[in-house]
Amino acid sequence: MSGAISEASIRVAMVAVPAMSAQRVAEDLVKAGIKAILNYAPININVPEGIYVQHTDPVTHLQRMTYYLE
Repeated sequence: MSGAISEASIRVAMVAVPAMSAQRVAEDLVKAGIKAILNYAPININVPEGIYVQHTDPVTHLQRMTYYLE
């Protein structure tokens, strides 16, 4: 994974994995050169200073969307 990300100069990634894998995946992404992460995993991930993480909860967004279905 790291080589392909670096070679393509990818700087933004989304993490959508089970909670127990999220920290490891985030660490791998940072090592590959990712600078910003959109985190869908249900935990807060820790990253080095200079890496931006936006946490989001897809369940909340799905609940909001159901409002418009009625």
